[in-house]
Amino acid sequence: MKDSYQLIAPYYNLLTKLVFGKHLREAKTCFISSLKSKKILIIGGGDGLDYQEIQSDLTGEYWELSSSMLELAKGNLQKSELHFYLGDFQRKEDMLFDEVWFHFVLDTMSDEEIEGMLNEIKAVLTDKGRLYFVDFFQPVTTKQKLLNQVMIKFFRLFASHKREDIPDYEIILKKNGWTFIEGKGFLKGWVKAQLWAKID
Repeated sequence: MKDSYQLIAPYYNLLTKLVFGKHLREAKTCFISSLKSKKILIIGGGDGLDYQEIQSDLTGEYWELSSSMLELAKGNLQKSELHFYLGDFQRKEDMLFDEVWFHFVLDTMSDEEIEGMLNEIKAVLTDKGRLYFVDFFQPVTTKQKLLNQVMIKFFRLFASHKREDIPDYEIILKKNGWTFIEGKGFLKGWVKAQLWAKID
């Protein structure tokens, strides 16, 4: 499997902090609660550094497409009880999760891939489970619009991302049987953290 993040993995977290400060980390952690009683599924978790302070409470599975990012995550989260896997998420019939985290990963997928992933997640989420989703939405300011285009071109070039735009996440989620619970905006709404539940 080709590692699209091999070149940028060592610098990814530093670049993120330089451009966005603590906002992205805050979005990834603003809805975290009662982790000791939950089994978590993290898909596309990157280097895992943003979860380092809560790692002792993390139990579940961690999936990442980049071998470079996965190795960093294993080192950054070595005190967790997570099981680490390389590749596309593959569900196990006897495994259910209380919460699934999609943090800055859906914007790398086509609409069809997002829909397929959401259907896979439904099958492994408990009845009262939640989808904790964080990503970039439509930019608001002129500066954000310019930076958004730069980011898209950068990741298409260096990480083989497919998209040239921002997905209509909320439309896709509602269309595929999910209901909105709660949300919080960052960077004037350019980044949003949201909780969703599946509709029975």
